[in-house]
Amino acid sequence: MIKNYIKIAFRSLLKTKALSAIHIFGLAVAIAASTLLYLTAMFELSFDNFHKNREQVGLIYTESHPQNGVRRSATVSTPLAPLLKSSFPEMEYVSRYMNSGIILRNGDKQLEASNKYVDADFLSIFSFTMLHGNVAALNDLNNVVIDESMADNLFGSSNIVGKQVEVYQNGRWESKNITAVISKNPKNSSLTFNTLLRFEHKPNYQATIDNWSHEDHNIFVKLKSGAINDEAFTQKAKAFVDLYYKEESDMRKRDGWGTDKNGAYVALHLLPLAKYHRNDLDIGQGSAPIFPWILLIIAGLILFIACSNFINLSLANSFARNREIGTRKTLGGTTLQLMLQLWTESFLLCLLATCIGIGLAWVLLAQYNAIMNYSLSISQLLSPVNLAFFSLTLLLLTLLSGGYPAWRIAKANIIQTLKGKASIKSSGLRNSLTVLQFSIAIVLILATIIISFQLRYIADRPLGFDKTEVISIPIGEGIDHENALQQMRVALAAQPWVKSVSASDMNLGRGRDGSMSTSRMGFDFEGKQVYTNFMRIDFDYLETLGIKLLEGRDFDRSHPSDTASVIINTQMAAQLGGADKVLGKTIEIDGNPQVIGIIDDFNFQDLRRKVEPLTLSINPNIFSVSYLFVRVKTDNLSESMTKLEAIWKKINPKANIAASYLDENTQNMYRDEQRFVQIVVSGAVVAIAISCLGLFALALLMINKRIKEIGIRKVLGSSVMQIVVLLSKEFMKLMLLAFVLACPLAWWMMNAWLRGFAYRIDIQWWMFVAAGLLTIGIALTTIAWQTLRAATSNPVDSLRDE
Repeated sequence: MIKNYIKIAFRSLLKTKALSAIHIFGLAVAIAASTLLYLTAMFELSFDNFHKNREQVGLIYTESHPQNGVRRSATVSTPLAPLLKSSFPEMEYVSRYMNSGIILRNGDKQLEASNKYVDADFLSIFSFTMLHGNVAALNDLNNVVIDESMADNLFGSSNIVGKQVEVYQNGRWESKNITAVISKNPKNSSLTFNTLLRFEHKPNYQATIDNWSHEDHNIFVKLKSGAINDEAFTQKAKAFVDLYYKEESDMRKRDGWGTDKNGAYVALHLLPLAKYHRNDLDIGQGSAPIFPWILLIIAGLILFIACSNFINLSLANSFARNREIGTRKTLGGTTLQLMLQLWTESFLLCLLATCIGIGLAWVLLAQYNAIMNYSLSISQLLSPVNLAFFSLTLLLLTLLSGGYPAWRIAKANIIQTLKGKASIKSSGLRNSLTVLQFSIAIVLILATIIISFQLRYIADRPLGFDKTEVISIPIGEGIDHENALQQMRVALAAQPWVKSVSASDMNLGRGRDGSMSTSRMGFDFEGKQVYTNFMRIDFDYLETLGIKLLEGRDFDRSHPSDTASVIINTQMAAQLGGADKVLGKTIEIDGNPQVIGIIDDFNFQDLRRKVEPLTLSINPNIFSVSYLFVRVKTDNLSESMTKLEAIWKKINPKANIAASYLDENTQNMYRDEQRFVQIVVSGAVVAIAISCLGLFALALLMINKRIKEIGIRKVLGSSVMQIVVLLSKEFMKLMLLAFVLACPLAWWMMNAWLRGFAYRIDIQWWMFVAAGLLTIGIALTTIAWQTLRAATSNPVDSLRDE
């Protein structure tokens, strides 16, 4: 019997080739889009899953409540980690974690490496694959752990435990023992590095060993047993905070800060590792927490639209099969048998669409990876979990999209079906599905408009510095940074295409080296606790970056004492009591420098955050510069970049050139948003395209039902335009209803998204009007051919009954 069902199903599909093609095309496109979104979401959700007992691993962060909101920071001070390990016996392992660049050398071979300064417990907390060596590899201060790529490039083999490698750090070469080689970091690892060195080797370690105000690294812990429980840890850590954060808590109380629900001015928290890749802390790690779930929702909505189309198309085609259904019933076919026959056809359509859809996803995957900066693979679908999921999805698609039409068609009246006049009264369902389809499409169109304008606003908004015509160069390792700056100044002094040169310890935006960081410290000023971001700069920084000086003066080479001076921004001046009060005074940070100037606020961080207090210093003993900034003339930027790279290569021959334009750096801070808008735009296009197929089906269904009415109206004198308006009016009502339903939902969703930006656009009424007009225009274009064909048809053909 099943064999006959399949044979008849194939005949039926071949008989209605055009309709079958629409069925398969709509579902296949939806499945292809959903597959790509599913792979992306699963990749995002898989981050750090490979670590054993990851539920026991967490990140320490602090929470406080300044007068303008909540501050959560995972950047902590050097003394904290040892005290945590000695104070909390349930913490089996504790490790600090700090980013740095170093250079490795073996003979004549020399390579830059992404290094992390960690404690000996690090390899016991995380489950990176150990190719050679063991978790005790960092027990000695003189040891180094490297990954297999560095081992192969430097030694030609990964089996190098026991060998020595030279490491350039803190301005000198040191010989280290290689005690372990690990595999390359998995693509779904939030923690990425080439080498691991003991934390005690970090720059300025001795100066910060007892300094609670200098925060520059993170702390990971692993519990002896049980999953991370943040609330329980915060409660237990209250006594610890009262002891070691008492001075800070007292100052915040004095300054009018708020408290958390437990009455604490400072609280310690534990972020589970599962949330590390998608967090809202200050470490700039990964994507927004909601990002993968939005992808899954969009994928589900696209599949819903495709299923709705399938139902509408099946019902639209039911009139062509009235006599077939009536004949089968007359010959003894039961409702169940007819349903099974029709369901088999639906299953074959869904199976074909699924195969074509996955094949289409495979074809598009390379381009998708290139555009979205991913490295996904269709082979990820072959896991038992994913195979089971897709099999279940195919079954649900078949049941949902084919089950209802099969049931309604099979239950039709025998006499009416034999006469070809059976009427399946389901217009309410069809109209509802169409309204929902276009509501989804309108929401996606509105999201596209609003996100695009927000990103354009971010790109065009004045940042307080001139980002055009400036090239940023990471100095890298293997060369004295201060000396490199001076050599670069000398080399560029006679170049007519160079306007000015300066440097800083941090980049602005995210450069080609992937960097984006700040340093922060706190101090007491006239009985008030003050926090500031701290930046080491060099002479001509304000000129090179086009930053406006409001009060006082800039750093001047003719004033040797300026190394013991600072310039602050307006936000910092406000913290200290105002420009008039603070100019010329000393502040209690390293060296007790004097404030000689006040600059206008500029966005040295991304626009998700408001401008924070900032202090600028040219003191080389605090931090070394890490980035060169060169302002060039606009005649030929690409030529200037080429010349600049050539000059830099002469100064630092072994440098990995990673120069970048500063305006591009600022845009790179919003990679996730740019990726998000591309996905939403693609989703909107797919949703609209598939919705239009459904609308085409609904137009076909309605016109077929009203064909005699149209003929009578034409005989009675109705014009073509009157009939077109009559037929289009019903669809206009559906579109308007979809618009009314979509607007509040889109407004709520996009307002929630925009709240993540300190600087944002206002949602305008015209955005909704534009989305509505675009949707209605597309809808009317879709049904235009059907309505015109019906309005211009010969009424004799439509009124003839035999």
